[in-house]
Amino acid sequence: MATHARAVERLGQTTPFDVTAGVTQSSAAVVWGMLLARSVVALGTQVAVAALAWSGGAADPWRTAADWWLGSLVLVNVATIVLLRAVLRRENRRLRDLFRIRRADVRGDLPWVFVALLFAGPMAMIPSIAVSQLLWGSVEAGSDLIVRALPVVAALAIVLVFPVLQAIAELPTYFGFVMPRLEALYGWRLRALLTVALVLSAQHIFMPLLLDWRAIIWRGIVFLPLALWLGYALLRRPTALPYLAAAQGLIDASLPLMVLLASLE
Repeated sequence: MATHARAVERLGQTTPFDVTAGVTQSSAAVVWGMLLARSVVALGTQVAVAALAWSGGAADPWRTAADWWLGSLVLVNVATIVLLRAVLRRENRRLRDLFRIRRADVRGDLPWVFVALLFAGPMAMIPSIAVSQLLWGSVEAGSDLIVRALPVVAALAIVLVFPVLQAIAELPTYFGFVMPRLEALYGWRLRALLTVALVLSAQHIFMPLLLDWRAIIWRGIVFLPLALWLGYALLRRPTALPYLAAAQGLIDASLPLMVLLASLE
């Protein structure tokens, strides 16, 4: 109990808004549910798209559904935002509270954000290239599995909406909502970071789920260093969340842009 109380007190002092009341209202089931929600919804969405593809006579419905994974992820992000708004409302909070920027924090936030982003790029690219080379003997093999041509109109629509939804949904859910509540509920700190980073990395197995053991390993582990780093950055400086979420949205815009280029060929 003493550990729990200290965690709640520290969180109330360091997060963009006081979470003390929220901890008493967000049960462990809600917190764990939000941790796993994106993976569950992603798998369910791919199953639904595969069923539609099968009913339309697709030769390989599962592969067809996987090709549409960014479109499915748009739906996953919408569902995530709806759920996040609902659980925050139970705490008498709003989604915008996660993105609140306080003038007093800006001078401390910006240098930390710069450092976080400086290391984020290599942590995102190097594991992906290295693991792809190790598993397939090619640095492009992994990306070739997920960058697939779509109808141009659909690819363009994804380019327009995906970065914004991704920025609002992913980091705020994992590191703005779940991680501080795991710490407050259980007195965890580094364990909360490790738990959330592992799940964030593993969610990519279902985005898309490819029935190939190498693809599963590749998607499951390559984002772990980046997830650990961003989680650590936000554990140290929770008020940096709005900046890092926006940066993630901009960086992740490269994915739908690559799909659009493939679709135009």
